[in-house]
Amino acid sequence: MMAQRERGRGRGEDGPETFIRGARRRQLVECAIEVIAEVGLARASTVRIAERAGVSRGVLTYHFRDRAELIDQVIARVYELGARALDPGLRDTATPREFLLAFIGGSVEFYAAYPRHVAALHAVFAGYEEGAPARGEDRRHTRELDQLCELLWEGQTRGEFRDFNVDVMARTVRQALDGALAHVAAGGPVQPYASELQALFDAATRSAAPRSGEPP
Repeated sequence: MMAQRERGRGRGEDGPETFIRGARRRQLVECAIEVIAEVGLARASTVRIAERAGVSRGVLTYHFRDRAELIDQVIARVYELGARALDPGLRDTATPREFLLAFIGGSVEFYAAYPRHVAALHAVFAGYEEGAPARGEDRRHTRELDQLCELLWEGQTRGEFRDFNVDVMARTVRQALDGALAHVAAGGPVQPYASELQALFDAATRSAAPRSGEPP
């Protein structure tokens, strides 16, 4: 995205200016995250974000077409950090059950490591639900729910998970993780919260039939 915008301004070449502009954009995104986490999406004006960054509003409009693009970059930044934190553990899983437990535990650890970033993401989505216009790519949390449903369905087809409504279960997992965010944001420890959530959903989803290698 940034490279395309640079070409549009006639500055697509690699070099110090591109590096400096990229660093400035990242700084402004981080400032937007701070403000949104503190005051919510509706009150996170470009003026307020520029003040937090110690720059003029014109600097924001130079680096971002509009406020919507800046919010897009906030969302992308949080998902980038989340993928960086969770993907290594998720890649090591071999079954839907292992993936589900790794996803739950890794999510709580991510919240503890980046509580402000995740709070900003939730504030953005809450703002959309309250009537702020949502853009297509800002509905990644809906796709995340869909992917969780697919994972649960796959676990059922493999016989790892019992028969349940995958949409209800996926939303319950999501709501439980929202509660975990509130817990760690208030200073609560990751453990035993993460392990208890893992045990809870393992018990809630697992099939009554013993898995391979397990006693009946």
